[in-house]
Amino acid sequence: MQLFTPTIAAQLDLISSLVGIVAAIAISFIIITLVASYYRFQTIVEQAETSSPEEMGASPGDVLRVHLARYLASCARSGTSFTIALIRVSNPDFTVRMDSEIIEGLNHAARRDDITCILNEKTAVLLAESEPEDGVTILSRIVQSLENSCAGLSKDEIRVGMASYPSHGLSGKDLTQIALEGLERTSLEEPLFMAEILDDDDEEDDEELEESVDDSAEEQDDEEGSRGWKDRRKNSILDELTGVLKPSAVSLYMQRAMSDLRRKKQNAALFCIGLNNMEHIARFHGQDTADDVLVGVSKILQGNLRADDLIGRHEKYAFLVLVECSLEEVEIIGRRITACIQQSEYKSGSKKLKTTTTLGVATYPEHGRNLHHLYLAGQKVLDHSRANDIRAYAVYDPKIHDKVPTKPIRSIKSVHD
Repeated sequence: MQLFTPTIAAQLDLISSLVGIVAAIAISFIIITLVASYYRFQTIVEQAETSSPEEMGASPGDVLRVHLARYLASCARSGTSFTIALIRVSNPDFTVRMDSEIIEGLNHAARRDDITCILNEKTAVLLAESEPEDGVTILSRIVQSLENSCAGLSKDEIRVGMASYPSHGLSGKDLTQIALEGLERTSLEEPLFMAEILDDDDEEDDEELEESVDDSAEEQDDEEGSRGWKDRRKNSILDELTGVLKPSAVSLYMQRAMSDLRRKKQNAALFCIGLNNMEHIARFHGQDTADDVLVGVSKILQGNLRADDLIGRHEKYAFLVLVECSLEEVEIIGRRITACIQQSEYKSGSKKLKTTTTLGVATYPEHGRNLHHLYLAGQKVLDHSRANDIRAYAVYDPKIHDKVPTKPIRSIKSVHD
């Protein structure tokens, strides 16, 4: 038996060596593949700015996917939105190539960081950082610029289908499909189309509104029926419990108000108001008691803010308030809201309770150019204050609040009841 022992050991060593060599080769192959893929990615990105896909040995779809991957990653990191626009030209005299007059016109009209590429010989693609409510305005300007710069091209021969990240989807495939569907829905009367942004609650509300319109049409001579329609429409916008904008309506109405303030060159502030001990109240006193406190806070907000200020319910125990005011006026409003909420007693049956609040504020134009940016900044303040047990108000300061660990992108357009 001793004669065989060294032989077996030698065989095991040989097998181990072979396995190690195979593993090393496999790992090297994987690394080489990843490095090659990365360099191919970078090569496609660099060449795509000036070369047509076929000149690069790639398909238009490959180039678009590369650009979308870069834009998605960039906007996810920065918490911004962007629009993908598919621009189709019906004039047979114009072909879409990277060296064509169409692309040159797009590059001239677009901003420096916007991306242009090709979907097919009749359709160009523009990726532009923008909020959903700004997408149509931006593309209208670009279409007008194309008509001016491309001799023989009329804007009536241009159709644009759009989708917005993250409102319409989080993947390049979803966004492209929605933009294609939008392109098919364009017409001479509506040459630019972006699908309406709806969440589940919005869809239910639309169904209610459609039903109420039908009912009111049948009962248009009936005063009671007309009054019922108005009540139902009101209920589709306002939160039944608190009487302020319901979560599904906050985004739409605040974005409209924000656009109006920007158009008038008025300053604005978004107050993100979180109630701190509501889970404790619900656990020890019951959900009905927590709801009573929430109603009490809502009444305080409505009683201490102007009629033109927009108040909306956000998440389970939070509110958003959009106010027309300057940065200097924010402190007065913040102190008043915080003091009123924290000094008040809230009755629920025979119980008298108190609550505390943490309040984050971001202002336009100092902290963001649109509602989504203000919301992200305000939430950073809220996250920082809660992490440090600060039960007061604070104004967004990038030196302090940008140190808060980045969370998955959030948007007021995605909140639900």
